[in-house]
Amino acid sequence: MCELSLTDFKHIVTPELLAQLTQPEAPVNGLVPKTFGFRGIAFNGNLGDFASAHDAVEIVEYIVEHGVPVQINTNGSLRNSAWWSRLALPGVTVGFAIDGMSDTHKLYRQDTDWHRIIEHAQALIAAGGRAVWRFVPFDHNRHQEQECRKLAREMGFFGFENIYDGRDAGPVFTRDGEFTHYIGPTPPGSQPPSIQALIESHVTWYDAKTFRSHKDVPNLSMNCIHKHSKEIYIAADGSVYPCCFLGFYPHTMNHPGNRELAPMVQENNALQYPLEHCLEWFESIEQAWSRSSIAEGRPYQCVNTCGKPTAAATT
Repeated sequence: MCELSLTDFKHIVTPELLAQLTQPEAPVNGLVPKTFGFRGIAFNGNLGDFASAHDAVEIVEYIVEHGVPVQINTNGSLRNSAWWSRLALPGVTVGFAIDGMSDTHKLYRQDTDWHRIIEHAQALIAAGGRAVWRFVPFDHNRHQEQECRKLAREMGFFGFENIYDGRDAGPVFTRDGEFTHYIGPTPPGSQPPSIQALIESHVTWYDAKTFRSHKDVPNLSMNCIHKHSKEIYIAADGSVYPCCFLGFYPHTMNHPGNRELAPMVQENNALQYPLEHCLEWFESIEQAWSRSSIAEGRPYQCVNTCGKPTAAATT
C-alpha cells in the first residue's frame, strides 16, 4: 500500500514549514496556503482512506504540536472507537462521509459499515473532538437528509455539509468487478443505462485526438483551484502536484486524463528532492493553458475541472 510514514512526513513537512503556516500572511515556499478556507493541512484520501495509514494519528499529533489546523475527510469505517477518540485534538476537524441512514448509505459507500461510522464519530465527539457530517445528495437518499441532520444535531456534530463533487451518478461494482446497481437520476419512465454502455463509456471516454468538450474552446479562462486557494497536493507516495485533480495515479500517471500532463512532470517527489524544487514544473502547466485545445496539448484535467469559456467563446 502506498502511504507516508511519520518519518516521511517529517522529511517533507518540516517544523520550519509548519511554523510558517502559523503566520497569517507569511509565504510558504513561495505560496500562501489557504486550504478549505484556512492555512493548514488537509487529508482527503485520494489514494486510500486516511485511517488506513499506519502512522495517521501520529502524523496529526506532530502537526498539532506546531499549532497548525488539520482537516480530515474520511469514510470513518476503519479502526475502533479508541483510535478515533485520539483525534480529539485542538484544531483538528474530522469530516465523516455519511450518505444517508443505514439502508441508503451503503448504496454508494461500498464496504463501509454505517453503524461503525456512527460509533466512531460518537467516540470522537465524546472525547471532545470536532466532527462534521458530510452528505452527498443522491436521488436515493435525498428524502433522508432532514433525518440525518436531526441525528447529527443530537449526536453533537459540529456541522453538516452537503457535498456536490460530481459523484451523484454512475455504476456500482463489487470488489470482484460484478455490477450490482446504478445510482443517479434517470428520466421518468426510462431505465438506467445498460451495463455494456456504461463500461464502454468509462473505458473509451477519452482520446486526445478526438475528444470534444463544450469547455475545450480557444477562448478559455482557467479558474485554477491551485492558484485561487494557494494550495499544493502531496500524494501518498511523496509526489507533489498543484492539486489533487492533477495527481490521479501519481506513481504511474496511468490515467487517461493525465496524457498531456505526464510529459510535464519533472522531479516532483519530495522524498527525493526539496519541496521548493518539486514545485518548479508547475509553470509548464500554466504555459500549456494557452494552447488552443486538448488535442494540441492543453491539459484535459485543467479544462475539465477549472476551465471556463469566455463570453467571446460562448456567443
